[in-house]
Amino acid sequence: MKQILKTIIKDFHSRPLPSFKPRHLVVPLDLGKIITIIGPRRAGKTWYLFQLIGSLEKVGVKREQIFYLNFEDERLDFDAGYDQLLDAYLELYPDQKLDDVYIFFDEIQEIPEWEKYVRRLYDTVSKKIFLTGSNAKMLSKEIGTSLRGRSLSFEIMPLSFPEFLSFRSIDSKDIYSTKNRAKIQSSFDEYLTWGGYPELVDMESRFKANILQEYFNVMLYRDLMDRYEIRDASIVKYLIKRLIGSFTKEFSVNKLFNDLKSRGIKIGKNSIYRLMDQIFSIYMVTCVEKYDPAVVKREMSNKKIYLYDNGIASGIRYTFSEDRGKLLENLVFTGIRNSTEAIFFLKNGYECDFVVSPETENPILIQVTETLNKDNFSREINGLEKARKRIKNSKSLLITGDMAIPINMLPEWVEVMTAYEWLLKQKYSL
Repeated sequence: MKQILKTIIKDFHSRPLPSFKPRHLVVPLDLGKIITIIGPRRAGKTWYLFQLIGSLEKVGVKREQIFYLNFEDERLDFDAGYDQLLDAYLELYPDQKLDDVYIFFDEIQEIPEWEKYVRRLYDTVSKKIFLTGSNAKMLSKEIGTSLRGRSLSFEIMPLSFPEFLSFRSIDSKDIYSTKNRAKIQSSFDEYLTWGGYPELVDMESRFKANILQEYFNVMLYRDLMDRYEIRDASIVKYLIKRLIGSFTKEFSVNKLFNDLKSRGIKIGKNSIYRLMDQIFSIYMVTCVEKYDPAVVKREMSNKKIYLYDNGIASGIRYTFSEDRGKLLENLVFTGIRNSTEAIFFLKNGYECDFVVSPETENPILIQVTETLNKDNFSREINGLEKARKRIKNSKSLLITGDMAIPINMLPEWVEVMTAYEWLLKQKYSL
């Protein structure tokens, strides 16, 4: 095993870094903390590690000072323990001071009890440790128990719209010239349907659905079923497809429980809640709570389901041309989610799609509609107006794909933006 490790380490040191396109996420390189990069599979975590390594080399760090290992490499076998990792490195570089070594461990969740080993490395070897993982809840739990006070986590998601344009070499700041604006609009339509997974940016459309289906299967079987040792695939598949099919809508566990019961499927509500929590951990779908100042009421109410990327819905064919409004709302959710997790909705005889950071000094109310016209104008504005009475000092924003009414019909307290203009303003929050 040690010889295999030496080969992997030496191969990485002897080859140039793969070419990559930079992401907008900014991560400190010398904070003295264990830096954890978490997010969905295929969102670009490995390539982001290469970006960090490239940044280190630009400031004079030698490649030999960098220990990179991807734990999805099928050649790896740690039956003899994890100490052989550093043993192999030191046999290659016996004069290297270990506290100067930058350690990059990719897809760390693939090995059991990784957190104990990483903690020992941090306490005794190096303070320059970078990890990636594809499972939010398990990594958070393990970091919380064993790495408390030693780590700092960052999320990297599928491409934001500005990143999507950057990957296509389109100037996201030029929204005025006719030619570039047309490129942005065309890219937005594709981004709306197929999402922002990096591999798909320049992929022919005829292959995209198949690739996204493969992503779905890997998340389902490896990240969910294998990770949590789930034996009954049928219930999990049914539940996860119900969740995806319900994106942008409220989801009731009671209704699902009764539906399963009517089909003769025996499963308790607690088991459904557990499975949902596990599904939410793999960065495929998530939920937004109905806002209430009382945390208990939030938790007891129905949740709205959203996807981390529109491509998942399109890839497993849950969307059609008439679902453009749902895709638009979900896209706005992903834009908000890149900046904050404090996202809620309001519904009480009216509906406000998103309430962002309601317990801060600068709350934002967001209403999303594909086309603002005479038929839905009163409903959309009424939802914002009533939400303003609940959420004091809030800013009101209406995001639309198309305006079919004069702008002067809108109240002066409402700001209106097209979806792609709003998305171009969104940035990663640190």
